[in-house]
This record gives sequence, structure tokens and C-alpha cells, in this order.
Amino acid sequence: MFPYIPLGDRFLLDSWRVMLSVGILGGGLVSWVVLQREVGRLRAGLVVVLMVMGALFGAHLAHWLLHPGPLRWDLYRVFGFWTDGHSLFGALAFCGALLLAISRVVPAVSLWTAADAFSLGLPLGLFFARIGCYMKGCCWGTPIQEGHAFHGLSVKLIRNDLLTLHPVQLYSAAAALAIFCTLLAFHRRQKTPGLLAALFVLLYAASRFILEFFRGDTQPLFAHLTLHQGICILLLPAGIGLLFLLMGKTRDGGSGVRP
Repeated sequence: MFPYIPLGDRFLLDSWRVMLSVGILGGGLVSWVVLQREVGRLRAGLVVVLMVMGALFGAHLAHWLLHPGPLRWDLYRVFGFWTDGHSLFGALAFCGALLLAISRVVPAVSLWTAADAFSLGLPLGLFFARIGCYMKGCCWGTPIQEGHAFHGLSVKLIRNDLLTLHPVQLYSAAAALAIFCTLLAFHRRQKTPGLLAALFVLLYAASRFILEFFRGDTQPLFAHLTLHQGICILLLPAGIGLLFLLMGKTRDGGSGVRP
């Protein structure tokens, strides 16, 4: 693991916070580039800033509710955006509600157009964030045996045992990058608002469901499935249904392919 990045002889940067910041900047920039074509640069910038703050708040709020810790009402854990403890599903839920509110208040901002923009930026940001998790050693994987292709990439001291683990953070980063490339390819061809958002929900839920089998820091709750897998089971049919609904509208309205 590489928890710190040396900066000269005296300063050390927290690698996870650095990669999280890079992910926020990169994902936010992608979302801004896409959104500003529809609503203008200034309005797009304001929406991106609000969504980033909402994502960090929602991620911490969900983690705080699920993992209360010794100080149940320590709100610093919620508002300390660069502190440990994030839940991507919490960020998605809060940002969905926030984006709906913004689209109702600001007439120029379309809900599905904005959702597409952030669905394209999110997997890129998640790619860098997962690299940061690998460097820090959090969100670790299950043990693997010697001789495995990825043996030695991730080592962690767990309950006084030094274990070699699945580098599930790198698996997650690779999945996020693959989702980003897929959405980017669709973005260049389709013009139906909401299609990218539906595709993101479907691809992320499917990949997260599989990757949970390699996570060692989450505990099964029911039928050997974790809480996150239960959420994915709910998101998969929702994403498929929304995707087919939007594709049906595309066929009814034309080819849906940009000239």
C-alpha cells in the first residue's frame, strides 16, 4: 500500500485524499463539459458544485447512518467531506433527489439531460477514488491463495494476521473505467435524454453485485448477500426497465443517432 505521497523531504500527502480530489475534479470537469452545452457555462458550473457537495454529504450521511460509531451524533463525520467513510449509494440517492429539486427550481436545467452529464462524469471520478482506496488499503478484498495471478498486489494486517487479498479496489477501478468508456461511446451516438443515466445504473449495479463477492470488508446479511448486493438487486430491474422505456421512445421518435 502507498498511504502517503512524499512531497519533498518534509511533507507527506494523504494519497487517498489526493486521488479523491483528482476524481472529483476529473468527474466534475467531464460533467461540466457535457452540461454546459445545454445550459451555459456559469449555470453548469453552479450545478456541478452543488452536485459535488451533495454527493459528499450524501455519501457521508449514509455511512454515518449505517456505521454510527461511538459518537452517534458526531456530525463532523457527515460534514467533514474529506474524512473517511463514504457510501456511493448514499451519494447517488441524495444527488438524485437534489438534481430533481434543481430541475424544478431552475427551468433551464433538464432532469434527464443533467443526469446523463453526471452519469458520464461519475465513473471517471470513481476510477480515481478506487485507486486511492487501493493506495490507502481500505475497501479491501477477500484472501487469495499463493499462485493466484494477483497474489501479492494487496497485503493487509487483519486481526493480527498478515493476509494476501484480492486487489478488489483495482477490480473496481477497472470496472469504473470500463463503464466510463462504454457511456462515452453511447454519448457520441445517442440523443435520448436519460439513456446514459439508465445505462449507468444498470452497468454499475451489475458490476458492484459481482465485485461484492470479492470484498472482505462487508458482511453478508441474508442468503450470503451483502446490503450492497441487495441494493443492486433492486437497481438492476429499475435500470433495465428505464433503459427499455427510453429505447422505445427513441424508436418511436426516429433512429436516435446523431448525424
